[in-house]
Amino acid sequence: MVFKSQVAPTQLGFALSLILVGCGGGEETATASDTFNPTSTTGTTAPTTTTDGETTETTEDGSGGSMSSSSDSSSSTNPTTEGPTTSDSETDPTTMDPTDPTDATTDPTDTDPSTTSQDCIDGDQDGYGANCDNGPDCDDSNPYVWSDDACATCMDADMDGAWVGCDTYPDDKPEPDCDDNDPNNFTPDGCANCADVDMDDYWVNCDAYDDNKQGPDCDDNNAGVGADDEVELCDGIAQNCAGEIDPLPADEMCPPPNAEPPYGENVNPIDGWICDVEQVGQDGCKVNTCLEQYFDIDEDPGNGCECEGTSRNFSLAECSDDIPGYLGVVGEGQEISGEDLVLGVIPEIDNGKGAGREDWYWVEFPEMNGGVRPTNGQIQVDFQLNEGPGMGDYRFEVYRDCDGTAWAQDLAANQTNPPALEWWFFDIFNTQDINPGPPPQFDSVFTKQVNWPNKVYIRVFRVNSPNTCSAYRLGVRRVDN
Repeated sequence: MVFKSQVAPTQLGFALSLILVGCGGGEETATASDTFNPTSTTGTTAPTTTTDGETTETTEDGSGGSMSSSSDSSSSTNPTTEGPTTSDSETDPTTMDPTDPTDATTDPTDTDPSTTSQDCIDGDQDGYGANCDNGPDCDDSNPYVWSDDACATCMDADMDGAWVGCDTYPDDKPEPDCDDNDPNNFTPDGCANCADVDMDDYWVNCDAYDDNKQGPDCDDNNAGVGADDEVELCDGIAQNCAGEIDPLPADEMCPPPNAEPPYGENVNPIDGWICDVEQVGQDGCKVNTCLEQYFDIDEDPGNGCECEGTSRNFSLAECSDDIPGYLGVVGEGQEISGEDLVLGVIPEIDNGKGAGREDWYWVEFPEMNGGVRPTNGQIQVDFQLNEGPGMGDYRFEVYRDCDGTAWAQDLAANQTNPPALEWWFFDIFNTQDINPGPPPQFDSVFTKQVNWPNKVYIRVFRVNSPNTCSAYRLGVRRVDN
């Protein structure tokens, strides 16, 4: 039988040395110093030759000589040799072939702590990061990317919450943005169908709506219909998607939402408008009422109530002793004129005392010199300004009290002559002509005692040029005798 020895070369050297010692004298016993030391072997082992039934090994000694030995396959180690017995299955770790997987024996309990794997670091919780099983993360602060390509391309340019070029996408928008330059669309349906067919700036079938794309338009084939019921115009067309034509109160439809000043300025916010469409599709808003002391003279809503009437801070709508209409006290030699008196405007023709188309004032002329007559001067009221054709558009009347009649108690010599452009009050003298022929000569004999007007009320009104915004300004003076 032929076999190959499994004894490592250094072990074979150790066995040969024992045989040689035995053969040398037979009587000597090997000592520890005579035992072969594998770490200090000076010889080298030559290739092994195998013959039929035995194995022969040749070992060169340090002087270049050689020794040989024969071992029968059934022989065993010399029982007189000291030290451990080496079997065919035992292996000297110093002679293991690192390339032979059969030579490696690993103890699973014998682990080097320095080779233990580190913990996975995944800051954005996307399963990727340093030391993670899935691999590294190119941006560990963005859960939508981990590959280098995604880090270079992942973005949300229109900031609509839908992304493109990422490794994964948010749960609420799990698909790439179909148009990353349009914040109103991010799904394929939105990009394909968002439209404004009637070009009224109201859109349909978009993913989202805002000021850029308002909507949804309830009828995208009707440019007069917008989003839901939000806009209703006074134009004879249904804007409410229900087919109702101008169903809302006029104050809610007027002025139209695209109107710019001065459209509708100074119109009363309550019951200020009426909807009266003369041509379908055209603005039908008309002014109904204006704020106090504003007037719509030209009936054009585009400039609202364009005419400003007399301020009620400096005049009265009806006769009374209220302060806004008080002009003051005028003594002899004094006057009230210029901008001390309000610029007045009454656009409409007079409709009678107390009917509203009038301005009221009151003024005091206290009696002087203890009531001795005729030494109280002369009162004069007229117009400093009276716009309008001819003699002007305005006239006035004078009252001793609010409940009385104009020019009562001899305020005017001829009460059928007013309304007046001017009024003088002075004591009456004898008018007999004592010297016939021009110029007439009058004696200066005081003939009639008339109650002095310590306080009078003045009513101003329009008599010409209706529905115009012409103005007036009174003048009041008291000439010294």
